[in-house]
Amino acid sequence: MSVSLLIFLPVLGLPWGASSAPNLFPLVSCENLLLDESLVAMGCLARDFLPSSVSFSWTYKNSSAVGTSAITSFPPVLREGSYLATSQLFLPSADILRGSDDYVTCNVKHTSGDRKVKIPLTPPEDLPPNVTVFTPPRDAFSSNSQRTSKLLCEASGFSPRQISVSWLRDGKQVDSGVTMGKVEAEPKGSGPLTYRVTSSLVITEIQWLSQSVFTCQVEHGDQIFKKNVSSMCSSSASTGIRIFTTPPSFASIFLTKTATLSCLVTDLATYDSLDISWTRQNGEVLKTRMNVSESHPNATFSARGETTMCVEDWQSGEEFTCTVTHTDLPSPLKQTVFKPKDVGRHVPSVYVLPPTREQLGLQELASITCLVKGFSPSDVFVRWMQRGQPMAPSTYVTSAPMPEPQTPDLYFVYSILTVNTEDWLSGETYTCVVGHEALPHSVTERTVDKSTEGELGAEEEGFENLNAMASTFIVLFLLSLFYSTTVTLFKVGGPRGGVCRGWPGAGPTGPPTPTFVPSRERGSRYLCPLQVK
Repeated sequence: MSVSLLIFLPVLGLPWGASSAPNLFPLVSCENLLLDESLVAMGCLARDFLPSSVSFSWTYKNSSAVGTSAITSFPPVLREGSYLATSQLFLPSADILRGSDDYVTCNVKHTSGDRKVKIPLTPPEDLPPNVTVFTPPRDAFSSNSQRTSKLLCEASGFSPRQISVSWLRDGKQVDSGVTMGKVEAEPKGSGPLTYRVTSSLVITEIQWLSQSVFTCQVEHGDQIFKKNVSSMCSSSASTGIRIFTTPPSFASIFLTKTATLSCLVTDLATYDSLDISWTRQNGEVLKTRMNVSESHPNATFSARGETTMCVEDWQSGEEFTCTVTHTDLPSPLKQTVFKPKDVGRHVPSVYVLPPTREQLGLQELASITCLVKGFSPSDVFVRWMQRGQPMAPSTYVTSAPMPEPQTPDLYFVYSILTVNTEDWLSGETYTCVVGHEALPHSVTERTVDKSTEGELGAEEEGFENLNAMASTFIVLFLLSLFYSTTVTLFKVGGPRGGVCRGWPGAGPTGPPTPTFVPSRERGSRYLCPLQVK
């Protein structure tokens, strides 16, 4: 009688002799920064293969091999009964900008079968610049003994970043007095990466009043853009003086026990004849403090007029009017502000979420979240304290109040405090302090430490139901916060977001997640899966 034996590898639980070919997924740079002086990271994820022996190589479109100095491959890692491994490739972004190759190919050799996958090299979209020239204000030449001022030319919204800016006077090149700024990436929450640059030209009062035509000439790709200005017909960017009133915040009222109204005046060509005043509903003129800014890059000024009053006067619902007069205005500008009396008052519910076990396991920084929801009106403040002492504002970030999805007349806000993991594990106490006008004593607080982790008090009933919603808000907030400086989750062929969806043949383990790839030479990078159709 024969006996069949099924031998398993010890500990790992893998059948002896089991084999499986790898599944490949392309990875693209989360940072998505195509700068001339930078390297662009891309990668190749091989997963679900057995046994563990695997090798990577990379080739260009013409099948020539990529040099090994640009490649970093990492050893296989056992995960859920099979292995995964990654290989990382760094290419100069200048090569991608020139479009010398459409794609590179990741080649994987394995005893169960070789695999390859193409990773596209997509240059940025070609976007023309928006060119604007700002002329000096009328009193700019009198502000210095040399009686000089500047013309400012701004080119924005263009891509790729290669651009040149020059100045002409009556059609002739001007070289002296020209200053060219650095080409900088424009901050943007979404959409293609674009750039901006400024150039200035120093001119004398005599040159400006001679009615010479000054031209800012911008060359981008094979296109030339020109913008002309002269004292005869100034193209100042000013669109007219505007005013904006700001009511006192609940935080300032609570902290100072007074109410301060602010009136901001913008797009001023000069400020010599400016007057800002606040008046009560009965016509009484209030004492107004006025501050004027330095000249802005577009050669205009702004000013702010503030008045302070008793809290009771503001909360009475009385109307207060800001009046602005200036020689450039045909008539005074006025704007009225008051505290609405018919707004429903709803007391906020406050919940504190301790750091997750996964985050604590990283032994780096821990995030404590304070979720404030169900309140009205929207004005609220959140502060953090440690052992009864106020914490520095730089240690936490608080979102703006937002309407709740199901009850838009109520609002929610969340604040994320970052602390050292060691402090949290040592038992440090942290308190979230919330101020709102509907609270019985204007403020309430919730305290959390390691010993209270996972506990629910009587006032925190329903906390579990909020966990999913709060976690979603936190993830979205953190992604938007670190988009421009750290990591952008990027994918192709699907709706925008931070989750990799729609993977063909993802299997029971689901789609791959963003892969952390350490690199001693070039620093650690994150690579995100690229969906291939």
